[in-house]
Amino acid sequence: MKQIKLGISSLLILGIVIAITGVVCADMAGNATPVIQNQVSSQKSGSVQVVSLPQGAFVSVDGVPLNGFTPMTATGIIPGAHTVQVIKTGYADWSGNVTVKPGLTSYVYAPLKPVNGTISVQSLPTGGTIYIDNVSSGTTNVIVSNIPSGVHQVRVEKIGYIAWESQVKVTGGQTSLVKATLRSDSGSVQVNSNPQGGIVSLDGTASSITPVLLKSISSGNHTVKIKKAGYLEYSANVTIKPGDTKYLFAMLQKIPKPAFVYNESDNGNTYPLSQNNVVQVSLPENGSTGFTWYINTTPGIEVLDTSVELSNPGVDGAGGIESWLLKLSVEGTQEFSGVYKQGWMPPSDNDTTYSVTFIVQ
Repeated sequence: MKQIKLGISSLLILGIVIAITGVVCADMAGNATPVIQNQVSSQKSGSVQVVSLPQGAFVSVDGVPLNGFTPMTATGIIPGAHTVQVIKTGYADWSGNVTVKPGLTSYVYAPLKPVNGTISVQSLPTGGTIYIDNVSSGTTNVIVSNIPSGVHQVRVEKIGYIAWESQVKVTGGQTSLVKATLRSDSGSVQVNSNPQGGIVSLDGTASSITPVLLKSISSGNHTVKIKKAGYLEYSANVTIKPGDTKYLFAMLQKIPKPAFVYNESDNGNTYPLSQNNVVQVSLPENGSTGFTWYINTTPGIEVLDTSVELSNPGVDGAGGIESWLLKLSVEGTQEFSGVYKQGWMPPSDNDTTYSVTFIVQ
């Protein structure tokens, strides 16, 4: 490379030119750097006032970052055409041209457009349904894209678990992480009885025999019943809370022997009895024909037990006897009544009816 030698007079002249014009020196490679005038020639420079919506954005002029955030005014700018760039996280970069005139202020307005971000939604256990602002958005674990910048409501639901919900702030061009630890929405009931071997039903559905641990029971109120031959049915209400285990112990009572037994021949009769007497009403029934007894009792009668004794066990259509064990709990006139009919048929004058009245003292 050919070297250029400058004398003292040449260097003196160059310094004078720089001082007068305010042009910034080039580096050894010939690249020009900053556009801001020096103090000597500041009277010939101009200004650029930059306003953005929203505020608080970074500003650069011709690629040179300026100190501060919008709204701001950059002074000491060389007259001429310049490129202004405005940058803010969560928004698309804005760029525009401005012409600066000596001693004047040029104005730049940058309306920034928000860009979308993403949300990574994870849950333990996985497989929860995601709702973002109440809109179904897939199942965990997944990244949900194209979410506008701002605050959003995230909810994760999974059967058997309590719904998880939280707010998350989304920044354009970035991924926000959401981790949901789901709590079980079920509990359990440990059921024991004395004697053991009772058939346990939960809300009317038989499940096992005592002793037994009933698992995965949804939170809320439930009815547990225990039935064992020769014993009165046991019933209890339990309230299940998420993650809890209830303990239920049933002391089964033997079915008492009735003081009196009433049958078809007692239809329409009235009998005086003592309070708390236990009696039995037995009536013929053949469920294979679709006919069955639909009974009613006054509030002072407690139905202790219901049983069916087949006339010929193992023979279809043989029929048998259905019996109701009753406790006369309240004084006064109490009545047991029934209609023998097919359940899907409307009431008719031809239906077989039965009633027996007790004067309880």
